[in-house]
Amino acid sequence: TPEQLIVGKIAGLAITKAGGDPNGGYNIRLRGLSTIGANTQPLVVIDGVVGGSLDNVDPNDVENISVLKDGSAASIYGTRGSSGVILVTTKQGKKGTAVVEYNVYGTAEMVAKNMPVMTATEWRALSAEIGLGTDFGSSTNWFKEIERTALTQVHNLSLSGGTDKTSYRASINYHDGQGVARKTGFNQLNGRINLTQKAMNDKLTFDLSLGATQRESQYGFPDAFRYANIYNPTAPVKSNS
Repeated sequence: TPEQLIVGKIAGLAITKAGGDPNGGYNIRLRGLSTIGANTQPLVVIDGVVGGSLDNVDPNDVENISVLKDGSAASIYGTRGSSGVILVTTKQGKKGTAVVEYNVYGTAEMVAKNMPVMTATEWRALSAEIGLGTDFGSSTNWFKEIERTALTQVHNLSLSGGTDKTSYRASINYHDGQGVARKTGFNQLNGRINLTQKAMNDKLTFDLSLGATQRESQYGFPDAFRYANIYNPTAPVKSNS
């Protein structure tokens, strides 16, 4: 993600993400918590467009990311820049033969360690000893039922080129991300076009930048891991009753 490109590279910029939810956003703190109850996220400016989202930018399309964290941010963007400003510049086309680029990568994530809980055998032994609890007759490892190896794939295809008067770059990005919890993840499709046209003997320049994002998310059951810790290991996964 664009956030990961600048983690640890800018003094005073803290980027964190709690948990492993693939649909969870990053917490970005640039100038601390300036007010109570107000938006403490820095303002994002993409190619001069104020109020953009880093989720709508593919890392392969990023040319440069800079940060304003002092008084200059507020002097340019007013109160919206009081928590800092992140400036994103995307790649532009260059003069020359058309260039086609294709990037692909994949990742795999898994849970390293779960909380220690009773097995069905241990639960039955304790239930017989204290005379409490209901045995439902099954042996279920609830962590195995809700977890999986999360596979993620990302594809990026771009076309760029130009002449003395015109330059262009178009890209499309597909991101299929799974979460370690079943029924969590997202599919995201990004498209971006940057076009520059010079006119009037190069005295006038037209810049066109278009971006679009389509995202479908699966949020699953947010309390699945909590119940996996406390639920009866003798209960079946499915019940006919």
